[in-house]
Amino acid sequence: MTSLPKFPSLARLGLVLAATVLATTAQALPSLQLGPGAGNWSYDVGSQTWQTPDNPLQLEALANATGGDGGDGDYAWTATGGTQIAYLVVSAVPKTSDSEPPSLFDITVDNDGGTLLLNSFGNGTPPLSDPNSLGLHGIFDTYFELYEFNFDGPIGLIGNTQPGDTGTGQGYSELFDITIHSLAAEVETLHFDLFTIEGLGTLGGTDQVAAFAPFSHDAETVPEPAAGLLLGLGLAGLAWRGRRRS
Repeated sequence: MTSLPKFPSLARLGLVLAATVLATTAQALPSLQLGPGAGNWSYDVGSQTWQTPDNPLQLEALANATGGDGGDGDYAWTATGGTQIAYLVVSAVPKTSDSEPPSLFDITVDNDGGTLLLNSFGNGTPPLSDPNSLGLHGIFDTYFELYEFNFDGPIGLIGNTQPGDTGTGQGYSELFDITIHSLAAEVETLHFDLFTIEGLGTLGGTDQVAAFAPFSHDAETVPEPAAGLLLGLGLAGLAWRGRRRS
C-alpha cells in the first residue's frame, strides 16, 4: 500500500507564512533614512530618534537604490533618470510658528563641500501643498526650513539606522555638516526629516511626497545646558565644598 505524502496543517502553514512575512518586514530597509554621522550620537528608545549635543553636528541621509541597481526597488528616482533630488527638513521643537527666517533659528547646512541654500520655509507640516506629507509624530505643525540636495554619490552597501533592526542593501549616502548659529528662546531642539517628491522630484509642481524617512529613522539635536548655567552650577559646587571644609 502506497502511503500518501504528509502535508503540514493549515495552522502550522499559517505560522510559517506569518514568520516569513515578519522576517521579510524586519529585513526591509526604509526608502529613506536619517542617521548619525561622526560625533556624539545616541539613540533615544522612547522617542525612537537619533540625538546629538554636538554643534557643529554631522548627519547622514540614506536612500535605497532601485531594483535594477541592486536595491529593493521601493525608492522613486526622478523621471529623467538622473540623480535623485531630496529635501532635508529642519524643524523647530516644541511646536512654534514664525513668518520669516532666521528669527527662530539660524543654521548653515553644508553638503558635498558647499553650503546649501534655503529652498523654502513655512509653518505647518512640509511640504504645505501635500496634505499627506510627513508624519506628525509630535513635531508638526511647527516652523520649518527646507534644504534641497542630490543623492549623487556612488552606490554602496547601506544598512538600517534603527538599532536592533537588521537588513542591508544597495543604496546612496549623503553627509551634512550643520552649524547652529543661534536658537530663539522658545526653541529647545531642532528636528531633522527627509522626503522626496514624485515626478521630476522638485517642489513647485503637484508637490506630492514620494517617500519620507519614518519617524523611527530621523534625528534631532539635544543642546547642552548654556555655558552660564554650567558656570553657575560649578560656582555653587565650590561654595558648598568650602562650607563643608569650614
